Amino acid sequence: MMKFRWHYLLYMTGFIVLLVVLGELNNYFDSKQQATFKVFPWEIIAALSYLSIGGYLGLPLLIKEYNKTGEWRVNLQKLTLIGLPSLYLAFSWFIPTSILPAFLFHSYEELSLGGIIATGYIFTMSFTKESK
Repeated sequence: MMKFRWHYLLYMTGFIVLLVVLGELNNYFDSKQQATFKVFPWEIIAALSYLSIGGYLGLPLLIKEYNKTGEWRVNLQKLTLIGLPSLYLAFSWFIPTSILPAFLFHSYEELSLGGIIATGYIFTMSFTKESK
């Protein structure tokens, strides 16, 4: 007989709650933009809030790393070679001197959201434990 794993249900419930909270937060930032006619701070904060999705997706692996013995290490190569370019792609719409091919700007919203989520995941996965 297969044993029911409650942590999967708890993880999925937490993910759904996170999506609902981020949706409400995004609606709040949209209303602030419309009320003040200022895009700058609200659009950046709304975009950065989606980093938490990537962090949440990497949480189970981070918990496995936490349970290991050893010292915490930060993989700077992963952060600089993968994390920074994905963050650049995510915010290329905001950088006036951005050098990207024109075909990428047709789907900049999906590219931006995917880059932000990937950056959150990469940031979470850059922390590892290594035994001496």
